[in-house]
This record gives sequence, structure tokens and C-alpha cells, in this order.
Amino acid sequence: MFSKKVQSYISQIIVEEEEIQQDEKVFCHQVNTAALMIWIAGCNALYCYFNSNWLEFIGTYLITGASGSAREDEIGNIWTCSVHPEDRQRCEDIYLAAFAARDSFWREYRLRRADGEYRWILDTAAPRFAADGSFVGYIGYCVDITEVTIVGSRPILTESCSASTNPSDRLRKITEKAQAAEFQKILAQLQAETAKRQAVEAQLHQKTSEFAAILQVLPDLYFRLDADGTILDYKPGKMENLYILPGNCQGKSLQECLPIAVGDRFHQAITQVLETQYEVSFEYTLPLPEGNNNFEARLLPLPDQQIIVIVRDIQAAFIESDAKFRSIVENANNIIFALTLEGIFSYVSPNWTEIFGHEVAEVEGKSFVPFVHPDDVPICADYFQRLLTTGEKLLPIEYRIKHKNGSWRWHTSNSSAIRDTNGNVLNFVGICHDTTERKQAEIALRESAQREALINRLSSQIRASLDLNHIVETAVQEIRNLFKIDRCAFFWYRQDVDVPYWERVYEAKSSFLPCLLNDREGTNAEIELIAAKTLNREIIRIDDAETMGDHPTARQFLQDFGFTAFMSLPVHTQSGEIGTFSCGDCSGFRPWLDNEVELLQAVTVQLAIAIDQAKLYTQSRITAQTAQDKAQQLEAALLELQQTQAQLIQTEKMSSLGQLVAGIAHEINNPINFIYGNISHAREYTKDLLHLVELYQQNYCPPTPEIHQQIYTIDLDFIKQDLPKILDSMNMGAERIRQIVLSLRNFSRLDEDGMKPVDIHEGMDSTLLLLQNRLKAKPGHPEIQVIRDYGNLPPVVCHAGQMNQVFMNLLTNAIDVLEESYPAGRGSAYVISHTLREGEAPMSLVNKTEQRTNDQERSLSGGSLRSELRRKMTFPQIRIRTLIQEDRVIISIADNGLGMTEEVCKRLFDPFFTTKPVGKGTGMGLSISYQIVVKKHDGKIQCISAPGEGAEFVIVIPLKQES
Repeated sequence: MFSKKVQSYISQIIVEEEEIQQDEKVFCHQVNTAALMIWIAGCNALYCYFNSNWLEFIGTYLITGASGSAREDEIGNIWTCSVHPEDRQRCEDIYLAAFAARDSFWREYRLRRADGEYRWILDTAAPRFAADGSFVGYIGYCVDITEVTIVGSRPILTESCSASTNPSDRLRKITEKAQAAEFQKILAQLQAETAKRQAVEAQLHQKTSEFAAILQVLPDLYFRLDADGTILDYKPGKMENLYILPGNCQGKSLQECLPIAVGDRFHQAITQVLETQYEVSFEYTLPLPEGNNNFEARLLPLPDQQIIVIVRDIQAAFIESDAKFRSIVENANNIIFALTLEGIFSYVSPNWTEIFGHEVAEVEGKSFVPFVHPDDVPICADYFQRLLTTGEKLLPIEYRIKHKNGSWRWHTSNSSAIRDTNGNVLNFVGICHDTTERKQAEIALRESAQREALINRLSSQIRASLDLNHIVETAVQEIRNLFKIDRCAFFWYRQDVDVPYWERVYEAKSSFLPCLLNDREGTNAEIELIAAKTLNREIIRIDDAETMGDHPTARQFLQDFGFTAFMSLPVHTQSGEIGTFSCGDCSGFRPWLDNEVELLQAVTVQLAIAIDQAKLYTQSRITAQTAQDKAQQLEAALLELQQTQAQLIQTEKMSSLGQLVAGIAHEINNPINFIYGNISHAREYTKDLLHLVELYQQNYCPPTPEIHQQIYTIDLDFIKQDLPKILDSMNMGAERIRQIVLSLRNFSRLDEDGMKPVDIHEGMDSTLLLLQNRLKAKPGHPEIQVIRDYGNLPPVVCHAGQMNQVFMNLLTNAIDVLEESYPAGRGSAYVISHTLREGEAPMSLVNKTEQRTNDQERSLSGGSLRSELRRKMTFPQIRIRTLIQEDRVIISIADNGLGMTEEVCKRLFDPFFTTKPVGKGTGMGLSISYQIVVKKHDGKIQCISAPGEGAEFVIVIPLKQES
């Protein structure tokens, strides 16, 4: 601890010395750049600094690398040797007089210049003070006034040490104003730097004093070395019998004072510290008269290639720590013990006697087993076995230890295994502390909580269920467990019969005891004591059956059933029901506590409430059930009416829409057929006319000026190239219109009423063509890719128009979801068509992305197409799959949108259920689709989805409908 404190102070001193050196460099730089000759004196009246202008004026330079004392002597002699002998004493008198009064002063004297000529100098100085107000010396500046005095025939100048303004006036006459202003600025900077340096020096002085005080009480050996290993400073500390450094070793080499091997080790450490500038420590052994002693050496770097060494006697430190440990053990409140591997106490702390009453001699050398409660011995044995095998730190254990007076005390213990250098366990050591009061409080609190929990459970059961038999069974069983008694039972008194009797509802007892009533029923005579008291609303409370000598009836009852203690509480309800709780013990004296009686009374109150509530509940339940049945009938009728109405509206809407679409398609089809049929003729006529123009150009050349001008005006060459293209574009547009009209007719299917074999793929393509505008990119939404994986389907018998309506609903919902799921972005969306080969696995956009990619690579041929699909997986997609399984057709429409939760999937096909915003969806599209697939086609439709994994709707319909 002392070594760490010394190291800390050394580090702080090094840092502060470095700060002082840095401040000194800045200070000297600022002073040396000044245009004046500046000097500084310390609080001892000795000169300690001259700036470069001063030294250059007199032609003197300081010796670099000189020690501190030599440098101070050199600076002190510079001023004395440079001032004229006739002026020297007078100037010193003025300086000392001002120094004593701490006043500003000025003086004139002759100063020898570098060329040997004496020059008249005006020297002005002011006192310096530290931040705390203490006097730290003087600072002054000098000005050469020789030319001024010569021009003015040198008037007689007088010196003064007062604060008069006369020097300032004379300075303004002698020097320029700019020079004075510069000096004032430099002087302010110098004063600030001086104050900062003085503060750091004061702090360094304080740290140095503290360090010296620590060295006085440091028990370790301390000495300071230079780079050669020479001892510069030495303090033996409190270490005795030191072979290491006998006598006065200051000025000697460290290797002269130590054995050769130890000296060489110190030399290596010194070299390492000087190279790395980091701490180095090592241990070594020295032969002493009392035997070999072990030491620890720590080497710390200092500025100027110096090293501090701290040496500690490890053996003495160990003895000291052992003594402290024994003192702590003997005065600790907890017990410290040691056990052998056989479980024998090899040591117990002296406070065992105070806590457990046994003398230490009665414990040491004995096994721990007799002292530990029999139920806790396996816990302790298992604990030490785990310590032995695992060697890991284990959680504390709790167990009971027997006091000498016979009582048991709860203790909590932590133990650990002591191992030798080879890792073998030598023994166990541990510490334990008494937790009896805490355990007793916990037990009392737990019992109170158990009683409260019992009442709460009974109350909760009564509120949750009115099954009285179940409540009674729970109450009887838990009361027996809580009271720790041999028998607990509940009886109902059945009086609504010709011969009243007592019915044993439930009984909890020890296995060796007989039942109170074997046939579950008994008369008043058989349980006379319970019957008489219960009917009179009296509590029976018998702690000891031996004290019932004056009550022969009660004594006989107790003897008949083997009770040594008995308690019974009556239960009377407002409806006239009568019952009783009976508790008994068969193992001797058993006092019934007041809180136990209060608990039973609370239980009887809860049971009475439960009975009354049951009757009220039965009546209200009959009434409520009748009303509920009627309400359910009305609700079912209303729901069926709503569904029928919605379906009729939707059917009529689709019928009207189909008729409108068919009419529009018919009206468009006639003129477009006319256009489409005449385009080919117009192309041939145009070709002939253009050929005729070419013949004219070839045979009638040159043309007349009017014709030539007209050819140039209309750009005949361009017309010949562009006119065929225009006709081709018109042909493509007409073909596109014919396809749309065909899709409208296929979608409406008004001419194909009833079940007919149809091409499912044709209906799907027609639906996609009608939705093509929504699949294209729009502001705010990217294009949607549609991948069609069609299987080889034969014609499917179905209602074509209705199935097209299902496709329209599912595709529209998928497009709505994808528009919400994907932000706008650039991408070339497209439609990919692919027909599954026989035995090929279907693809899915639902499930994991990796699976989707693998499916695509297996399904799509061609490396470039697979690469393109993988690149496009981040775009919105709709995948349509068709295939045949046995005699059924499977149609799957999947998207890679946001997906849905399981709760939403369960309600998707409910009428009027929608996840779209208000006004955007009616909630009838999927419901109608469900009716079309399930009811009209005897098929199935389901949704497979999860949040973030898209959604897939699977339609399964028969290939051929049964007639």
C-alpha cells in the first residue's frame, strides 16, 4: 500500500516538474523576444535570470549543462562583474533598500558593454507577488541612455526607491513610446507566466513535502539512483537486519552493496527502466544471519535519467498480514472454520463458544455431522462433494446447527477448497453467520401468507366456479396441510328428509387413520359431540383430550375416533343450510391458536357466501340462458340475412357489370374489326403508290421545278420510310384493342352460363390483362412483377365467370398489399411465364427467402434467368401457380408483401371483415370468393401467411364436378 502511495506521489511530482519545465521554456521564449534588457531576482535578493538581450549586451553566455547551484553562482556573478566598480556599491544599496520595503525603484549606473566600453544604463524594477500575495522577488528592465546624456551634457541624475512617476517621465524622454508600450505588454505576459509558474512550484513543493513525510513512515527501503547505479539518496525505512545496504551507502554503486547475482539483476532492471520509462519489479533472495529472506524490488523512472527503488521484505509482510488476519478472525461476528476432507473440524474460530455454547476443544477434531440437523446433513455433504469435484465457487447454503442447550440455530455458510501447487484439495475453509431471526421471521411471514393465500384462493374459486364440492375439497386439504394435523373433514347436515343425517362431503387424513364415517353418512348419535354443538352454532376447541374428564360425552367421542386434540366450527347459511368443519390431531397435546380459529371462521364465512351465491347464480343462469338462446337465434337470422343481402347485391353488381362490359366489348369489336381488316389493304395500296412514285422518278427525270419543289416541301424520302411504320403501329394498336375486348368477353362469360369445361389459364390471363394498368409503375409505387408458373391443366369444369371473379378479388387484394408494402423505386417489373414439368416442385413466395430462391432456381431453366430472379427478389412480386394433384386442381396466388397475423387469417373470410381503411373495402370480396369456391364448386380456399413473410391463397377445386 505504501509503495503504491509513493509511486502515486512520484508520478505527480514528475508531471508537475514537466509542467514547470514547459512553462519555463515559454517564459524564456517570451522574455528573449522582448526588445529590452530584462532581469529577474528571487525572494532571496539574488539575481536568477537575465534575458538574451542582457547577456548579448555584455557579451556573456551561460554554460549549458551546468548543475543548478553552479548556474546560480554564474548568474549572480554576471551583474557584479559587469557594473562599473564606482557604481556597484551605490546600486546594491538602492536595491537592498527597495527590497526591504518591497517598493519599486530605479537607478543609473555604468554597465560594461561587450566591446569593453562602459555605457550609462537606466534600470527600472518592480516587486513580484504570487497568487496568494506572498513576495517572490523583483523584475526589471534596462535602457541604454548614454547618447541621451551626451547630447544633454549628462545632467546629474539621482536615484530613488519610491513609487514616484519620475522614472516614467524620464523613460518617456529617453525611449520611444512604442518601446514603452511593448514593454508593458511583455511585462503583463511575464507576470502572468510568472504567477502560473509560481503556482505550479508551490504545488510541487507541497507534493515534495508530502512525499518526504511518506518516506519517513514508509516501512519499505527507499533509495534513488542515477543511470550508472550510483546511490544518490537512501532511507532504510523500518526494515531491520538488512544485508542489502549496510552502513552509509550514499555515493556508492548499488553493485558494491549487493551480492554479484543480485547486483546484476538490479543492473538489468535499471537498463530496462531507462529504456522503457516504465515500472519494473522483481523478487530476489538474500542470505541473512537469521536465514534466507525474500524481497521485492520495484524500480520507477524519474526525470534526468534517475530511478527510485522501493524494496519490501515479503516475509515480514506475510507475518504482519497473518497477524492481522488472526486478529480479524478472533474479533469477527461470524464463525470461521476449517474441515478436513473427511469432514473433521480442524479449526473453529473462538466465537463458536459464544454463539453455540460449545468449547472449541469440544468441536475441533470432531465430525460436523453431530452438530448439523439430520435433515440438513445430506445438503452439507453434497455441498462439500461438489466443492471437491468441481473446484468452482458455489452459492451459499443454509442449514441448522444444534446449540448446546438443544435448540437449533439457522446458519448460512460460504466455503471454498484449499489446494496445493499441484491442484490437489488439502482441506475446506468456510465462514458462516447466524440467520435464525431472519428465518423465524420468514417462517412467520410465510405462514401468514399461506393463510391469506388460502382465503384468496377460496374467494377466487367461489368467484370463478360455484362447484361447492370442489371448493370444500380444496379447503379441507389445504387446511390440513397448513395446520399440520392428522385429520380434517367437512360435513353437511341433511335435514330435508324423514330421518336427518350428517353427510361427510370430504375428509383429508393420515393414511393410518380410519374414516370418521365409513359409509359417508351418520346420525346425530354417532357424532353426538359435533352434532349438538353445530346445531347450536357453538365452536368446539379442545387442546388436550385428557382434560375432558368432566364431560363424558365429549371424552367418549374423542376416544372413539382416537382424537387427542379437536376443533370444530359450524357453518350456517341464510338459506338454512348447516355444515361443520372438523379438525383433529391424534399425536398428543395440540394447542389451537387464535389465528387458526380465525382462519377457519373466515373459511366458513366464504362457504356460506358461496352457497347463497350458488342459488342466486342458478336462478339467474336459467333466465340468462333463455334470453341468450333467443338472442343467438336472432343474431344468426340477422347474420344470414346480411350475408344473403350482400351476396345478392354483389351478384347483381357483377351481373350488371358483366352486361355492361359485354356491351362495350361488342360495340368496340365491330369498328375495330373494320379498322383491323382494312389496315392490310391500306398497306398494300400505300406500297403500290410508293412504287409508282419511284417509277415516275426513274423515267421522268429531271422533274419540273414545281414537282421538285413539292418533293422537297413534303420530304418525300421521309414519307416513304415513315408511312409503313405508321401502318404497322396502327395494326399493333388494333391488335391490342382486340385482345382487350377478348379479355373482357372471357372475363364476363355471359355467353357461358352454368358448369362448363374451361381453360383456367385463359381466365387468369384475362384478369391480369384487365389489371395491367395497376401493375405498372406509378408515382409512389414501383411496378409489380407477376410470375406465372402454370402447370399442364386440362379443361376444368366450373363456373368460368364466377372463378374469374375469385381471381379478380385475390389479385386486387395482393396489389393493394404490395402498394402499401414497397416504397417507390426504379425497377423493370415484368411478367414471367413458366409451365411446371411433371414431378417438379411448386414454388412459393411465402416462407423464407432462401427457400424461395432455391425453388426458383430449381423451377426456372437458364442461368441468366435465375440470376435475374435473384436480383429482383427485393421488388414486389405476385406468383401464380397451377397444378393437378390426383383429381383436383390447385391454384395458388402468392405475394411477398407484409403478411398477416394468425388472428387476421382466421377472420379473412368472415363477411364485412376488412383490414383496409374505411371507404376502400367492403369486406365482402373474400367472403363471396369463399362462397363461390366452397359452396358452388365443392372446393377449399385457405390463406397461409405470417408477419413479414407475405401471403399465399390456395384454391382447391375438383377437376370435374359431380352431377
